[in-house]
Amino acid sequence: SIRRASATMPAGWRRLSALLLGAAPCHAGDAFGAFLAWATDRGATFGVKFELGVDEKTGLRGILTSDKVASGTTLFELPSAIVLTSDVAERDCVACQSCSAAVAGSGGTGESRFLAPIHSALAMFILEQRALGSKWQPWVAALPEAIPAFPMTYSAEDLEGLQASPLRRVIEMEQDSCLQDFKTSQEFMPQLTLEEYQWARMMVKSRVFGLKSLSGGAMEKEVIAMVPLADFINHPLDGVATANVAPAYDAKTGVFRVTATADIPAKAGVYWDYGFKSNRHSLMRYGFVSKQRIALTDMPFMFKLTDFPGPPSSSKKMKLDFVTKAKKDGLLVAEEDGTVLHELSLSLAGPAADKLLGHARFMVLQLKNATLLEELCPGTVCGPISLSNERQALQHLDSLVEALSTAYSTSVAEDAALVDEGKVTPADGARWQTLVVRYGEKQVLRGFRRLLQAMDPHFDLNPWALARIVAERWNNTESDIHRYVQETVTTLLEAESLKWARRKVRDDRSKAQGAA
Repeated sequence: SIRRASATMPAGWRRLSALLLGAAPCHAGDAFGAFLAWATDRGATFGVKFELGVDEKTGLRGILTSDKVASGTTLFELPSAIVLTSDVAERDCVACQSCSAAVAGSGGTGESRFLAPIHSALAMFILEQRALGSKWQPWVAALPEAIPAFPMTYSAEDLEGLQASPLRRVIEMEQDSCLQDFKTSQEFMPQLTLEEYQWARMMVKSRVFGLKSLSGGAMEKEVIAMVPLADFINHPLDGVATANVAPAYDAKTGVFRVTATADIPAKAGVYWDYGFKSNRHSLMRYGFVSKQRIALTDMPFMFKLTDFPGPPSSSKKMKLDFVTKAKKDGLLVAEEDGTVLHELSLSLAGPAADKLLGHARFMVLQLKNATLLEELCPGTVCGPISLSNERQALQHLDSLVEALSTAYSTSVAEDAALVDEGKVTPADGARWQTLVVRYGEKQVLRGFRRLLQAMDPHFDLNPWALARIVAERWNNTESDIHRYVQETVTTLLEAESLKWARRKVRDDRSKAQGAA
């Protein structure tokens, strides 16, 4: 389930050092009732009655309405005093302040020692607030005891389920980052265990809100916050339930409001769409995946930018030097071996696709003048250069995608059988999650290769033939793939044809002069 609050979860997730927190565990129902009373005392208002339970329709544990709710009804309003922003957490967190004081006392630059400063501050704050009598203790006591099979706590065996997926490396980097932040936190919370810190970080990651997107355009800067009660609302289970509420944030008053967008029957679950676009994102952020969203998968994509195709050349040396300079100037993020991280989906336009294509162009680029790199490829990301470079870039990108596709240890058909025949189910936790993710990735990789290969024949056409095919096949201006053919390929082909025509005129003149 999503954002679980089951009292049957392992007690170890809630066990904190009595010396550190002094908190006694309480039953989920008692904790939720105490939390609602606390929220009311702090100014929360409720348009309907709630209870915490399992929705019979979805099997998810979360907020249930006690009575019927009509569309348009305000379910609840929370004042700013119950909206826990990261700034408030950092200000009121004793350990955070001790860390900041230590940095200042050592003559530091003032930059946080944490790799994830916002999530770390919120995590340390809720750990402190579990102490009996703490200001936010009733809310913290009502939080789930665990989120089973969350990537942050995947074991090595769990990660094996991803096979060759680049997401495996992303998860490992996040785990390493969390471990480093735990060690920093432990300096100021000596009794803290890794298990406790991971619990707090999972609570933060799976429950924070970005208030800017909920403010209706009223906020210029993003504000990250945890919002008690709103964080108990589940995402609807695909194919079973639909969103029936929507959140909103009033930037002027600081009030967080949840309103019904559909009629809600009595004893039904309350749901709002979290807005994730793929299983990869829902897994990393919330700890769940959906069979119905396999087709919407996007994925991380990694390769070594410095693995230039072809034999050694002066051009390669110039590009290696340019990569080093771009990293030094902060224009390129790459690992020591030149590995870069990209986003891959069935797209040829947009920031992610532009960066991916730009690096592919850079890798195959041949040039004699290093000064041209600054003009053509700022920060190692090249715009469209020439017809031949574009074709080579797409071909090289196809080879990179092919290499990853063949590195998985199971086929698309084998994964499909596991999913469709119920051989692996959501009850299998990480095994199910990793299966769904890698199955979707393989489909994206296969689809992207087909897309790249469909582009290749167009580079052999003349402008008139291409214009005819564009009118017949690539005429949808709403599609970024169609626009890539309409704009990028067409422009490069016309430029190449013009160069050919000019060259032909010069050659003809030279022949005529020679004959004379």
